[in-house]
Formats: sequence, structure tokens, C-alpha cells
Amino acid sequence: MNYSIRAASARDLDGLCSIRNHEGLFRKYLDQDHQREGCFIVAEMDGRIAGFVVLKLSGNRIPKLSDLYVKEACRGKGVGSALIRYQENMARTLGYSELFVSVDPQENPRMIQLITRLGYAAVTEPYLKTAIFYNEDGTAYETTYTRVDLKKRLNNYFIGGIE
Repeated sequence: MNYSIRAASARDLDGLCSIRNHEGLFRKYLDQDHQREGCFIVAEMDGRIAGFVVLKLSGNRIPKLSDLYVKEACRGKGVGSALIRYQENMARTLGYSELFVSVDPQENPRMIQLITRLGYAAVTEPYLKTAIFYNEDGTAYETTYTRVDLKKRLNNYFIGGIE
């Protein structure tokens, strides 16, 4: 299957919501992209959204790879790797030499495997973090979960092009 990687836009909202029903979050990502506080990217396969990723730029000296998601049916086809590489190239283009990611190793061991294979190395031991999350109806809840922080030094060369 062929896929393409490109910047997200407001016309992608329906497709994004079909894989994760959280329009408010996607509008926030689009706004951050517009304000140059982030870079919101989608993968498209057969004319449908197959996944997305956000590169957060504001408030950090090192940009953060955030909220990578690939639709279950599209996993194992290189989409996640392509999304990450796209954001690595974007970070290089913006002058950054490192990229940071924080993952729950218990809930998302496949992400740990993927980013480790792509050259990310742990910079912390697993630790507990407490955060407030929001349900689709807007109600909030607090939860504690495990995180591990990983970082990759970005080389000065590009892998693939930025579209």
C-alpha cells in the first residue's frame, strides 16, 4: 500500500476524528501549527487518514515528538516510521540537533521498540507521572502512569524529503 505524508489541515478533521474522536485536540494541534508552536503531520493511505504525529516546539529547548498514532489496519507498513522521520527532518530544518519523546513503556511497548530501532535512547529510568485527562464529554479525571524519556541526536543529513 502506498501512503503520503503531509501537513495536516482543517479539511482533515473528519478523517482524524474517524480514528480518534477528539476534534478539540486536533483543532488545538492545528492552531499550534499555525502559531509555529508545533508541526501537525498526517499520513494518508488510499485517500484516508492512516495516522498522525505532532512535533511540539513551544516551551522546550529540545523539540518533542508527541501523540504518534497509526490506525490499527495500517500498522506494520512503515507509516509510523515515515511520520517520525518526517518530523526529524522538520526539526533539522528548523535548526534543532536533538529530538525528545516520552512514552509509557507498559502501555506502549511497540512505540518503545519502534523509536529504539530508529535510534532513540533512554535518558531516564521509568518514572511515574500524574496528569489530568479529559473524556469526550469534557469531564476531567486524574491518573498516574509510567513514562520513560528518550532522545535522539539528529545528524546533519536528511532521510527522505520534506513535502
